[in-house]
Amino acid sequence: MNPSLYLVGSAADLPRRRTGLWVFMGVVGMLFFLFSSAYVMRMAMPDWRPLPFVPPQLWLSTALLIGASVAWHLAWRAAHAHAAAASRLAYGAAGVCSLAFLASQLWAWRAMEAAGLTLDAGPANGFFYLITSVHGLHVIGGLVAAAWARPRPGRDSATMQLCARYWHFLLGLWLAVFALLFGVTPELVNQMCGGGS
Repeated sequence: MNPSLYLVGSAADLPRRRTGLWVFMGVVGMLFFLFSSAYVMRMAMPDWRPLPFVPPQLWLSTALLIGASVAWHLAWRAAHAHAAAASRLAYGAAGVCSLAFLASQLWAWRAMEAAGLTLDAGPANGFFYLITSVHGLHVIGGLVAAAWARPRPGRDSATMQLCARYWHFLLGLWLAVFALLFGVTPELVNQMCGGGS
């Protein structure tokens, strides 16, 4: 599924585009919910070893995705105000931050591999690579849509608004993934499920 189907189009079909984007984000959200459920259930197995550290590159990734989300919001506000130069500048910043986010993710993978935390080193590692790669694919899909949504004369500001909404979603998803991978422990799950009482 490609978000570009829902992000670009004419102002006349805006309600359809908005609905399509919400449905798409709902499907993606459910996909990550299922990944998260499998991750939490897998923690109950005796061979589970949590990831021993947070690669510092992931903090950079987080900051870059926040920057992309803010830049998309600014691009939408500028397009809505018919400030073409500001919209193009924010659009460019959003693209740069998004590409840098993907580069930072690859850098984090390299750091994990250098520390011996390869894909096959344990279940937690496999989930880390799976979940971060699927999130990265959704960022790439958003960038493809963003290429079609670039600011140009006659482009409605709703296109920028939909892009901003998608990037806000990607940021929220990333923060949830980050918390899942590095904040949820078997002990916490056991306490939440009443096993600690």
